[in-house]
Amino acid sequence: MTVSSVHAPNDAAELLRLDEWQGTVGNPQLRQAWTEELAGAYVPRLTGKVGGWAENGNVVHGICDDNRSVLLPQHRFIIGDREYFTSIKGCGAQFDAFTHQQLDEGILKGICHDNAMHSRLNGSSEKVRFITGERWYGKSPYGAQAPDNALLALLASMGADVNQIAGFHICPLIAAVRLPKEVERIASQFFWYRKYDGGYWQEFRLMPSNIRLYFQSPVTFGMNTDIAFSLFHLDSMQACERFLANLSRSSLAALTLFARSLRQDAKNGRYLGLEYQDVWLDKDAVIAPDGVLHFADLEGLEDEPASSTQQVKERIRSQFFKHVYEVNFALEALAVQTDRMLALRRSHHERRAWLMDVMEKASRSDGYVRLEREGNRMMAIVEPAVDADRLTVEMELFSEVGN
Repeated sequence: MTVSSVHAPNDAAELLRLDEWQGTVGNPQLRQAWTEELAGAYVPRLTGKVGGWAENGNVVHGICDDNRSVLLPQHRFIIGDREYFTSIKGCGAQFDAFTHQQLDEGILKGICHDNAMHSRLNGSSEKVRFITGERWYGKSPYGAQAPDNALLALLASMGADVNQIAGFHICPLIAAVRLPKEVERIASQFFWYRKYDGGYWQEFRLMPSNIRLYFQSPVTFGMNTDIAFSLFHLDSMQACERFLANLSRSSLAALTLFARSLRQDAKNGRYLGLEYQDVWLDKDAVIAPDGVLHFADLEGLEDEPASSTQQVKERIRSQFFKHVYEVNFALEALAVQTDRMLALRRSHHERRAWLMDVMEKASRSDGYVRLEREGNRMMAIVEPAVDADRLTVEMELFSEVGN
């Protein structure tokens, strides 16, 4: 049985699909997903208007997602028993980079540094999206993607077993595409403070849903848990327990990624494992309809070295405790909404005991981490992919599990 993808409603987005672009770097594992109907470069309609070629391209209808991404639910692909839809990251920003305002032509006129392009903007307050040449975080064009980030994400995806790394599920990239030179020329003339010099790229990735843990989606599991339950058809205790088992197992995988991906770098006499770089589970991961957490922003995954067994253990602990709050937040939201939906009157301790019972059972099928009770505590025992006899780490997940 295939787990269908689900997307929460959001504002409509219109893009121009261009038949010409500067280059594509594809994922060999997902060649079939780069279909003739999908292949192209996608830009905001306003980019075409400013460039004077608004009609030179097909208008594609999608759904807004985050600030610079658009979902194309009409383009779907199945991996194993799971359905995904396509998301394009880097097809224009929706918001002013330095205020809470949504972009419109009036704002863009104020940051336009080319007289000819300036004259093509009517200054209206209608909300738009646009690719700009502002140098964002020092290295990326605001509204698109920098080449190093796009290719880092693609490399991370190519290193996975299609959609997972040792049980850690990802939103895999189909391809990275460099936008046409004309688009780069237009975008480079719109910036607030610092002009970006470099290529403009976008990522095509597959997502099982657009429902994030806490931030940056129209429905988040932590804040709109009742709506998420409805979208995921969680309407019984059995359904909630299945969802909880999947969320627990996949979340523990996310918390122990360094240990799962650990390998020996014999050439340099050290260990290497995957670490998160400036990314967080609360906004950079989505939850599939069956509860499996998928990490989306793959440019944030990079190998981190460790030169000793002690340093390996420190990195395992640091990664776990740095991100465990986001996981606990989602688990607590799930437990509370389950009680609310089923009109249960369980105490906090009873809910916590239920969580731990289901989580402990779910961890038994994990080859890298298991949960065990020690008195009133719940411990996570992490056994890395290599040298587990020397590198196993035991950490406290909960101090009190309830009665």
